[in-house]
Amino acid sequence: MIRSLRQRLLVILGSSIVAAWLATALFSYLDTRQLIDEMLDTQLMQSADLLIILLDRLPQGDLAEPMLQQPDADANQMIAFRVQDGPVGTTGGTVGSSNFPTGRWQPGLRDAANDGQMWRVFGTSDGAGRRIQVALRQDVKGKFADLVAVHILHPLWIAIPLLAGLIWLSVGWGLRPLQDITSAVERRSPDDMQPLGVGAAPDEIRPLLEALNQLFGRIALLLDRERRFAADAAHELRTPLAAIKTHAQVARQERDPGKCALAIDGVIEGADRGTRLVEQLLVLSRLEQEAVIGPCETVNISDLVIECVASIAPEAATDGIDLGAADMLCGRAVVNGNADLLRIMLRNLLDNAVRYTLEGGEVTASVETVNQAVILRITDGGPGISSDLQQRVFDRFYRVAGSGQQGCGLGLSIVLRIAELHGGTVNFEGGAGEGTFAVIVTLPIVDRMKLSS
Repeated sequence: MIRSLRQRLLVILGSSIVAAWLATALFSYLDTRQLIDEMLDTQLMQSADLLIILLDRLPQGDLAEPMLQQPDADANQMIAFRVQDGPVGTTGGTVGSSNFPTGRWQPGLRDAANDGQMWRVFGTSDGAGRRIQVALRQDVKGKFADLVAVHILHPLWIAIPLLAGLIWLSVGWGLRPLQDITSAVERRSPDDMQPLGVGAAPDEIRPLLEALNQLFGRIALLLDRERRFAADAAHELRTPLAAIKTHAQVARQERDPGKCALAIDGVIEGADRGTRLVEQLLVLSRLEQEAVIGPCETVNISDLVIECVASIAPEAATDGIDLGAADMLCGRAVVNGNADLLRIMLRNLLDNAVRYTLEGGEVTASVETVNQAVILRITDGGPGISSDLQQRVFDRFYRVAGSGQQGCGLGLSIVLRIAELHGGTVNFEGGAGEGTFAVIVTLPIVDRMKLSS
């Protein structure tokens, strides 16, 4: 397979021209051969007419006139004639070539063989009953046609090298814009994401340049997002690390065992907070890099909710929170997606609900299907979120002031990103201070007919 575009064009154009020349030469040869046949047949007829005119000038019945006698020809004789007198079927008086290819007279044109040679024979008669035949060797026509074909092919030896040079120069000139673009890209620095100029580019290259510019734009956006992410992560990690260092210094200097233990508890709490922050950062970084959800499977949201509730319930019970599931639609709440990502989304939602619900409160997870969509609802008895902040809580590292919790501000960002990757949405029900607050995730349901098949 030819990988070079230049070589591919040269091969295609060169092969096309050679094929066209050969087809033209073949057609010219065949056409010339046909014209030569017609011309020589006409020549035979005219030769027979000349013999008739000559016979008319001889004395009546005289076929012995010396001017009619043809000397014996050698093997290279190309044309012969014969004149016969008397009824058809008899030889009568005969003059002409001694090696005429046939002794049988027949009017019109025909082919005859003699001593391995093919002849073209024309027979006719005059008003006096004389039978005239003129013959021409067939190979004469072939040699004539071959000679014409050779002359037709003579320009080919000049035209092909000339055309090859012109094609080489034309292809190089036509591909020059690609070389210019290659040079422009090679000269770019790694952080230069400015779009390439497409104004003077040929129409065939413009879609490629536009696609490259779109790619540069996405890369620039990704790099900017990564820079902001790294800066935000570094800023957020300073707080738990500083707290761990402070508590460790207090524990090192404190002589009172009770206060020392309290400081060590602070170190453990700071380490736990830092661990959760790092875990959330890794998850968010992974989600930011993905344009699709990866390997997909049919996931029963009801089963996934029951699993996550069961894993978090003991921790919630320790904090005095009643965590449970209700209205589970077993076997019907099925979506197409990545089970691991959906599990992370559910755990973040349940963890947030438990974290912000007061002791003695309730957190309920429910699932229903409405209009070919799975509706996941997490209801808690926490303080809720005011309507003017419900969009801001999806921003990374944003935390509602006065909530009393030390979250990292990434949970809802992760929830929204996972929902978007699955073609879903995230909304809130209720506001601040209303007693109950719910987070609602809507995901497209798998078609039952497709599921059964």
